[in-house]
Amino acid sequence: MVVVAPEMMIMLVMVPLLLSFLVQEEELERTFLCIVNPGDKEWKTQRITDIYDLEDLHSMLYFKGKMYIMCKGNDHLEIDVQHGSSEHDGDKILSIRKFQVSDYIGGYTVGGIFDTRMETYYVESFDEIFRIKKVILTRGVYDYVTNMVTAKLDFSSMFWVDVKRLDDHVLFLSQSAALCCLTKELGFTQGCVYFTQLEEMSFYKYDLEGKSIMLSVPCPDLPQPWLSPEWIMIPTTFRVGDKRRGTECVFGNSGDRGDSMKEMEKGANLNTDEEKKDIEEARPWVTLGDDIVWSISSYLSPLDYMHLRAVRRTYRSVFPVENWRRFCPTRSLKTTDLSPWLVFAKDNEAVYNFINPMHNNENYLMSIPELLKGSTIRFSKDGWLLLSKGYYSLFFYNPFTKAIVKLPDLPDDNNYQFRGISFSSLPTSSDCSVFAISNYRTDEVSIAFIKRGDEMWTCDILDNVYLPPGKKDIAFEPTLNCPVFSRGAFYCLDLNGSLGVFKLEENGITWDILSMVPRPTCGFIYKSYLVELEGKLLSVLLGHFGKWVRIFRLDMSAMVWVEVEDLGRHVVFISNTSCIATVAPTSRMENKIYFSRLQNEKVLFFSLDSGKYHSLDSKHYGKDYSNSTENLRCSWIEPNWSETRQPSFDWSQHL
Repeated sequence: MVVVAPEMMIMLVMVPLLLSFLVQEEELERTFLCIVNPGDKEWKTQRITDIYDLEDLHSMLYFKGKMYIMCKGNDHLEIDVQHGSSEHDGDKILSIRKFQVSDYIGGYTVGGIFDTRMETYYVESFDEIFRIKKVILTRGVYDYVTNMVTAKLDFSSMFWVDVKRLDDHVLFLSQSAALCCLTKELGFTQGCVYFTQLEEMSFYKYDLEGKSIMLSVPCPDLPQPWLSPEWIMIPTTFRVGDKRRGTECVFGNSGDRGDSMKEMEKGANLNTDEEKKDIEEARPWVTLGDDIVWSISSYLSPLDYMHLRAVRRTYRSVFPVENWRRFCPTRSLKTTDLSPWLVFAKDNEAVYNFINPMHNNENYLMSIPELLKGSTIRFSKDGWLLLSKGYYSLFFYNPFTKAIVKLPDLPDDNNYQFRGISFSSLPTSSDCSVFAISNYRTDEVSIAFIKRGDEMWTCDILDNVYLPPGKKDIAFEPTLNCPVFSRGAFYCLDLNGSLGVFKLEENGITWDILSMVPRPTCGFIYKSYLVELEGKLLSVLLGHFGKWVRIFRLDMSAMVWVEVEDLGRHVVFISNTSCIATVAPTSRMENKIYFSRLQNEKVLFFSLDSGKYHSLDSKHYGKDYSNSTENLRCSWIEPNWSETRQPSFDWSQHL
């Protein structure tokens, strides 16, 4: 055991022939490198000078015969160590070189300006040095990961280069470990990042390509007390002769109108055993005359029109994709008998993947226009997505009609760091307005808004402290959820279930925290969501890992939250970027809450009848949402094929 004074910082690294660590005495501004070889009876120390201008030392790596001391800034150290040729020869430090690595990778923070925390890890692999930045929002004693950005060090240009895929590398991160293995040694098909969290007996798997995090709780009933888990690598090193072998680890214009339908048909997963069985049972359909089928097609929604084309090869010529609008009635273009779809980008933000929970979790793929590739979904409403790209650009986009509306850029001093954003009505309507909110300081919130016809955004800092009856001041804490536009105002639900209201009026703006509305009476709230159902506001509150789920309805007359124990014929869909409540399109979806999580590639839902988590056709049920995957950039969207009369227009112009 090594005991270190609090004013010292120690980093330790193990290499094949030596063990070394770095001791930094902050008060004396001295740093020593300590080295020991197998068989040595004492440590050898050497003072490292001329590093007083470096920022805090962070990690120590051994890579391709050299040691690297990575610091918290852009300046780092490279140490060339010569190993002694015999037991009488000591290790010698040949050179210490300071080098600088430039970093132009952006987009780290997701929601929040001042209380977003970032943890940085450096991992040496067999051929690369990786840097992983984990972006965290703290919730009580727990950490909620909102983003992970991976880069590798390009020694030729001395730049950190953004990594979109890890190929054959698997990284393992914890409080005191940063390890790397190859996929072939572990039997994996692609690279990923595994990590653990403090105060949790769980581990996570981050998929870089899908931007998703899988949560796993391998020991759910482990009795306390326990320490947070750590990774350990157990190698089997072997020799052949005198040679040491490696280590084995145990729609925008008229020309595009048919494109989205073609893409959906390509991406539709219509070959499952269940669907083949359905087709077999539907054999009598093939005997129907074309005139009857033609008549039926006039009553179909675009999705059912696609399914009809899949019944017979001849139907694909009778009902072409290019002219699908001529066959689908106007009333079916914005359908109310379809459930919302879960949408997220894949293939490096080049394709949208849609999952339809109503139709056996069918998958549909649509390409993303070149202008919007690399953008991030921030909100969804009435079939339109609100996207951000880079630090300042925002767009409305309807993936079903390919219509795009460009909003004015955010001001130079207000890049996108909002926790929630929402718009009031269809982007094509004259009264559409956009509102965004985030935390700022302890007693303030940052807001931004723009109305149709405005040429620029209005940004402001507003007071967010209120005094509940008989209690001390409590700050309104915006969380990662979306405001809800209802009764002419944007309603915001904070981390603790408090309600804030933003109104945009002709004579100015108002921001009120409804202190007269007591917070819902429940335990520690890990996540909170706000949704409108038939003109009434519902709050959906979750415990840690969703171990409990409670729903409250706001009684506007008494201004109190009333608990809802049964949704009846309704269904709720929740995510960080959109929440939708509606009449369930099928009876099997009634009285359920659908999450933006997948379990075995199927959408996870919570049944208020059983009080458990389920996924379609699965016999498994859970008491929480562990062993499921959350995409960090997803949303629920309502299919809407209704074309706007103005497929392209200037947002800053009044109608």
